[in-house]
Order: sequence, then C-alpha cells, then structure tokens
Amino acid sequence: MNRVMAVPGLVPRVDDALRLDTGDPLVVLFGSGVSDMFVGVDYQERALDESLWHVLRTAGFQRIVFRSANKPVYFLDRYSRDPAAVRAHSARRLVRDTRGSAAGSAGPEPCRDTATGGRGSPSWQMAAMGAETESHRAAVRQRDPDWPGMQALDACMRMRDTPTAVVIVQAEHFLRSLGAEQGPAGWFTEWPQASMDNICVLVFSSTSWDGTVNFVRSLGRMNALVSFMEQQGSRPHGRGVGEIGKPDAAEIERIIHVARLRHGLRIGDWGELSRIVAALAAQPGVPAATWARRLWSLARSGTVLSEAELRSRQWVEVQPSGRPAWDRLTELIGLAEVKEHVDRLRWRAEAESRRRREGLLRDSASLHLVFTGRPGTGKTTVARLIGELYREMGLLRRGHLHAPEAADLVGMYVGHTATQTNRAVDAALDGVLFIDEAYRLSEQPGGFGQEAIDTLVTRMENERDRLVVVVAGYPSKMDAFLRSNPGLPRRFPRGNIISFPDYDPPALLAILFGMLRDRGLHWVPALEPVLEGVVTSIHAVRDETFGNAGEMRNLAQEMETNWARRVRAVISEPVTPDDLPEAYRRYA
Repeated sequence: MNRVMAVPGLVPRVDDALRLDTGDPLVVLFGSGVSDMFVGVDYQERALDESLWHVLRTAGFQRIVFRSANKPVYFLDRYSRDPAAVRAHSARRLVRDTRGSAAGSAGPEPCRDTATGGRGSPSWQMAAMGAETESHRAAVRQRDPDWPGMQALDACMRMRDTPTAVVIVQAEHFLRSLGAEQGPAGWFTEWPQASMDNICVLVFSSTSWDGTVNFVRSLGRMNALVSFMEQQGSRPHGRGVGEIGKPDAAEIERIIHVARLRHGLRIGDWGELSRIVAALAAQPGVPAATWARRLWSLARSGTVLSEAELRSRQWVEVQPSGRPAWDRLTELIGLAEVKEHVDRLRWRAEAESRRRREGLLRDSASLHLVFTGRPGTGKTTVARLIGELYREMGLLRRGHLHAPEAADLVGMYVGHTATQTNRAVDAALDGVLFIDEAYRLSEQPGGFGQEAIDTLVTRMENERDRLVVVVAGYPSKMDAFLRSNPGLPRRFPRGNIISFPDYDPPALLAILFGMLRDRGLHWVPALEPVLEGVVTSIHAVRDETFGNAGEMRNLAQEMETNWARRVRAVISEPVTPDDLPEAYRRYA
C-alpha cells in the first residue's frame, strides 16, 4: 500500500461512520459491519483497517498505526513504518514551523516494522514513562508479553512531530489487557493533553452502542473512558461515535458489478437490476461479504442473476416490484381515508426534506405514526410501503420493516427488557419498527412493559434521523398506550394518527377473489353471487374480533381444501358453490 493515494469518500460506509470533524481526541466505532468487507467507489474490496487508512490519510493524519488482537503494532504504509521517513519529515517540519520552542522537540523516536508482532521490546522510547524502572517493566512484561506493543501505542499518542492516528481494532481485547494495570487505565485521560494533533480510534465488535458502553463499564478502572462514552452517547447525534452497519443499495450494486466484471456473473434481465438491488438492500442483517460470496457462487455455477433466482434461493423476504411505493399504495383495495392521510404526510415530509437541503429548516416534524383499527385492515402492508416511500424520498437509508411482537420487547427479569427493546430498535435502524398491538406493553404486569416503553421513547429521540416507529392496535386501547409515557404524545402527534376502517363488503369480496386467483384457482360464474351474499352477511354481523382480510384468507384456504378433496388433483376443475365450507353456509 506504499504507493496508494488516499481518495476522499473512497469507502462511503466507513467515511460516514468515522466522524473526524468533532474535535474529539477519541472516536469510538461499533456496529454489525466492523468485521465486514467494503467495496469502495473504485470497485475494490477492502478490509476495515485499509478502509480506515484511506479515511484517516485523507483527513491529514500522516502516521497511522494499527493494533489488533494478533498484531500488537502494524502499519499499512511505508511512511508510518519507517523511522527514517519520520525523522526526515520532522526535520522539514522544524524548518517550516514558526512556533519557536514548541517545535524544538522532535518527540520520541519510532521503531522499525512490527507488523508480525515483533520479538522483544520495540525501540519506541517513551519520555512520559521514563520514571518506570527496568524491574517494573520486566515484571509487567512477564505478566503480559503484549506490553511492549501497548507501550508503542502510548508513545505514538504522545508524539508531537507528526499528526498521528492510532487505530485499535478489536478494542475489547486491548481494553482487557489494560485492565490489569492502573497506569494504562488512565491513558485515555492523558492522551488528549499530550498532543492536539493525534487521535485514537477504538473499534468494538458490539452491534449496539449500549452493549459497547456496558462492556467498558464492566471492566472497571476505565472511568475516564466510560465517562467519555456516556457523554458522547447522550448527545443527539453521538459526537465521537460512529456506527458501521450493513451495505446500502449503492454498495450492493457495486458488489454485483464486481462479481460481473471479475467473476463472470451474468445478469438475466438488465431491466430487473434496480429491483434486484432494492431487494438485496432491504434484507436486514446481511453483510457485504455474504452477498459477495453468494454472487460469486452464482458466477462459478453459471447461474444467471434474476428475481426468480433470488426467490428460489430464499435470499430475499419480500421482492419489491420496482415501481414507486406510492403507486403500489394507491393500488391497494379500499383504504381511501388511509391513502389520503398518507398523501398529506408524504408531501409535508417532501417539503421539509427540500427545505432542510437548502438550509431553511432546522427541526423537522415527527415521522412516527399510529395506526388504529381492527386486525386485517392492511396496517402491516401500509407500514412496509411507508418505509419504502421514505427511502425513495431520502428520509431513510434502507426503509426495511422490522416487526417484532410486543412480547418480544419484554424481558423476564429486571434489566432484560431494555436489552430486548434496544435489540429490536437496532434491527430497525434506517427503516421502520412496526409494533402491532403495542398497547400490550402498557398492559404488562410487573412494570416490564413500561420499561420497554421508556426505552423506546429514549431511542426514538436519540435515533430520530434513522428510525421511524409505527405502533398499531385497537383505537380505544391505543389511546391508553399513548398516555402511558409523557414522551409518547410528543413523538406521536395527533396529525400522525391514521385510522384504518373495516373493509366494506365490495372490498372484502375483491380481496377474496384476489386470494383465490393468487392460488391459481378459477371458478364457475354461479359462485360469485353466493360469495357476495356470504361476505355481506359476515360484514353485517361482525364484532370486535372481525379479522377483515384475515377472515377472507381463512375462507379462501378452506374453500381450496374442499375443492382439492373434491377434484382429486384434477386442477383444471373450477371451484363451485359445493366447495363452500359448512361453517359459512349459514351466511349464504
């Protein structure tokens, strides 16, 4: 990598996470993508350390030092590794520097390459630790053979000759090593005062911020670091904190082209490519490396990449149609009031988005929604389309739907509920968290459900640019839910409450025939008036438990079962009134 030039924005996923404009001497990275591969805008695959090197070198750091669990100190470029280059640069800087005596000390002298871990103590001399006796260093070295490598990192952070970045990958391993010594535990207090030009990047493998902070807190003797992390995490946008997540649609498209150009992957229909990319990007929790391996396996086997192949291999949960989300929403049967309400919200959000881009808007309205209505009225379907609609408008990066049960947010003991709720929020970040029958949280005995609500309110505030929460349930019970926490009405304003009425008989009948058609069935004309009478009667006597589209699904499935038994696998036979289930004949 000696001759590689750093390019701004080369690896967008890492560039966005590593925020270096905050002035903080310490940056913490975490997330599900820290162990992933990254495909940059130049279509090259990189590991995390190489991606970080590009971002840091672009930001002006000239010495970049890495550490991992199996390499105490290593480098990715000649300048950072070569002491002669450091000394030459220090001399040039000394000539240019006009700050007097502050430039007179070139700082401690670095060692040669220790990329393989090295043997013995490296030659980094550390003035700040000159008071240590050789006997003490020997004793520490005996207890911890990795101690010389940690000394080297400490020396780098205290040098003033060259802007230096120390990147500690697998920070959990590093911090466990520090926990045995009182002195190193205070490094995170001393380093910011040692040099204004240097920065330390800690990369944790935890997928959540709370998990990262809790790990450091559990170590003990890390009070300064814990305090820093708690302060950063409490700020609205997490200064000095960056999350590296899964690849977005742009990176997935680059992965596809890498597989195509280097491994011979064939595209079945280029008109499907945008839909394929959207489908892959909408899948939660799949790293770039997994998509790369899957696509390369297709190339090796000569299999064509197509929507049909994605479905057959079950690589996608839902296959987007490729048409705008609003068009698909308007084509849903019924829901006229819902469509009108969503139309008002989308144009408000679009206007706010444009004003924000032009610097005319500082605080936007809430995007969180409340869906009230009985089961089977299309709430989950609309929530999924809301996510895609917001993604198309640039309000959400992924726009996927994560829909846990309310019971999934509640733990079995004190403290477990917060973990469960945070885990659900983490899975929904950059998309929609949909909680049906959310009132079950406020009805939970023992206060665990209330803990879930309180945790959710906090995360909604902290992640307001990356999360849309949609809660749903019966109207009367949802009113009680919104009163269970003072913060809920502010995050779910009245204008964001959408009522889903029951489907009327014509809409239910259209849904029923659509379900039969989707099952590959056809019917005799005499069946239509019979089902019309059944559906009209069912609607007339419905109660609070009426399932709307769910009720039609049950009827369609039972009719299909009776038809299959009657025709004995002669699938050309039509469905007739004789296939009407016995339980529904009283409605005919």
